[in-house]
Amino acid sequence: MEILADIGLLILGALLGIGSSGAFWWVQSHYWVPRIKFSEEIAEYELKDDQSFFQCAFENLGKREIIDLDIQVRVGIKGYLGATGWAYHTVSSNASRVPQLSQGNKRRVRVFDTRQSIEFLDAPSKSLREGIEKCTSLRDVLQLGQDAAVRVHVFGYDAFSGARKHFKSREYRKDDIRKGTFNGLNVVQNSKF
Repeated sequence: MEILADIGLLILGALLGIGSSGAFWWVQSHYWVPRIKFSEEIAEYELKDDQSFFQCAFENLGKREIIDLDIQVRVGIKGYLGATGWAYHTVSSNASRVPQLSQGNKRRVRVFDTRQSIEFLDAPSKSLREGIEKCTSLRDVLQLGQDAAVRVHVFGYDAFSGARKHFKSREYRKDDIRKGTFNGLNVVQNSKF
C-alpha cells in the first residue's frame, strides 16, 4: 500500500512539474516578450541638391524596454533580367545595432540614402548589384524587376525575461513611399514640401 502511495505522489509531482513548466513557458513566450509596430509607409525626406533619404519607423508597444536590437533591411527583386525567382539581399542601414528601445519609444531606420553608396551585407549577383548601384533613389531600385519590395527585420530581447523575438515589417513597395517625415508612425508633409 505504501508503494502505491509513493507511486501516486511521484506521478502527481511529475504532472505538477510538467504543468508548471508549461505555464511558465507560455507566460514567457506570450506575455514577457517585446511588441513592435511598424509604420505603414516609407518616408522620403528631401534634402538640398536633389538628395534624399528613405526611412521606415517602428515603435516599442511592449510593457518593458527592448534590449540588444538587431535591425536588418532586406531588399527583394523578382524577375531581374528575366530571372524566374526573387533575389534577396541585405543592405546596411544607419541603425543595424541599437542597445535599447524604451517602452513607447520609436526608432527610425534609414533604408536608402542618395548621399551614400549602398553597402551590401550579402551581395546579390554582379549584374543585379551593378543595376542597384546605378539607381539614384529607392524608387529606382523598386522598379528594377517585375516586382520588388523592402522589408525591415528587427530582433530584440525583452529586458526582464530575456525572451528574444523576431519582428518583420510588411513588404514596402514603390507605392508605399511618401514624401514627408514621420509624426509618430505616420508620414506627414512638412512646410518644405
